[in-house]
Amino acid sequence: MRTFVIVGRPNVGKSTLFNRLCGKEIALTYREPGVTRDPLSVRVRFGGKPAVLIDTGGVAFSREEKERPLTDLTLATLRQASDLLLVLDGRSGLTPLDWEIAGVLRKLGKKVWVIANKIDQEELDSLAGELSELGLGEPIPISAAHNRGIRPLREKLTGEDPVPASPRVPEEPARRLALLGRPNVGKSTLVNALIGQSRLLVAPEPGTTHDAIDIELEWRKKRFLLIDTAGLAPRHKQREGLASKTAGRSLHALARAHLVILVLDSHSGITRQDKKIAGWIQRIGRPCVIAWNKCDLLPQPTEGRRTEALLAKAVKSELPFLSFAPVVPLSARDGTNLDRLLETSLRVDEQAGQAVSTGALNRFFQKAQRRLPPPGSGGRRLKIYYAVNEAPRDSAAASPFRLRLFVNDPRLLVASYERFLEAQIRKEFPLLGRPVHWSWKKAEGSVPSEKRPLPSQRRKKFSS
Repeated sequence: MRTFVIVGRPNVGKSTLFNRLCGKEIALTYREPGVTRDPLSVRVRFGGKPAVLIDTGGVAFSREEKERPLTDLTLATLRQASDLLLVLDGRSGLTPLDWEIAGVLRKLGKKVWVIANKIDQEELDSLAGELSELGLGEPIPISAAHNRGIRPLREKLTGEDPVPASPRVPEEPARRLALLGRPNVGKSTLVNALIGQSRLLVAPEPGTTHDAIDIELEWRKKRFLLIDTAGLAPRHKQREGLASKTAGRSLHALARAHLVILVLDSHSGITRQDKKIAGWIQRIGRPCVIAWNKCDLLPQPTEGRRTEALLAKAVKSELPFLSFAPVVPLSARDGTNLDRLLETSLRVDEQAGQAVSTGALNRFFQKAQRRLPPPGSGGRRLKIYYAVNEAPRDSAAASPFRLRLFVNDPRLLVASYERFLEAQIRKEFPLLGRPVHWSWKKAEGSVPSEKRPLPSQRRKKFSS
């Protein structure tokens, strides 16, 4: 399978071209340079043939210490490519940095395609010819922003295929695992540790990751798609523009994931922003595993079981709406409990895909009511007639366990009884790490309740 890597100096339109060749907006684009930092890869089909397309950060070859990891990461990606797409700014012409990048690509011995971007009019095609001075072939004029020249570019990339196409073997779809958390909790470090290589840029300062990065992982013959997301900072710290776009990308990753790994910092504990992120996971309803990272930094290391019990207690106290999620203490830096995290995630995902029949549900609720009848109010008592599982059958592994219960009067429900039912239903059915969403509806044709209002609705009578 051919691998096309897009490369070039900052702000020449690499991510815009990446989105055009993918056919949808995957890479984050912004008017300021330096938005793309981690390599962003996706599987595409050019002319019916599978290929991998990778977008890279702008290569600046800066001598500054803080920019060196970005350059090294880009160069490592280039060495894995079969074809290199060198994107240049056709309007501004060649710069010294373009010449420097071309020299590096020439030494790699790869097939290089010179692409003159920002040529949005036919009269400007002559400007693209000036870029042939690099000696890497005839430039291809395009305008990624205006979709000009994209189809001819696709045809040229498809036309020269030195590798014979192999028969397509259907693969089991990869399970999408999104890693969410606030900035600087170690999400990118965790992904690098899971895949066993420095695939993502890691830095001590928060905000290193800007986009949602998809990375394939095969573990024990199971295919995963790890989605590393930008840290979700509090709203008051999100300035207009880039920060709000990165937050939107992270929430989009949450929506398309089959399972979410909420990464918490065991050293700093649970913050208000952690609670907000946990609330989004519960509301959207994705199965969840909680990864307590940086356990190696705990001030007083204790035995594994005791540490896990303390961390689970903290989740139950501070994040009660995610108390159903299994807790995995780990250290991405030391590689501790990484296999356990994947094992737990796989178990949660498998249980989320198991169906629960309507008959089993109704037998459960009848038994639960006999075990502990609902509390009464004003001489009346809640009665559950029947229940329906509304989780979509075709996407059960990416949805909450949705229950619609038909009762005599939903106003008679109290929160404590709903919590009791959820605790019992989790003992009865495979719901590890999966949210339960409740919906209570008055049953049509049920025995009419007493006409007198509930005690909370009665008006107080005053003597004259």
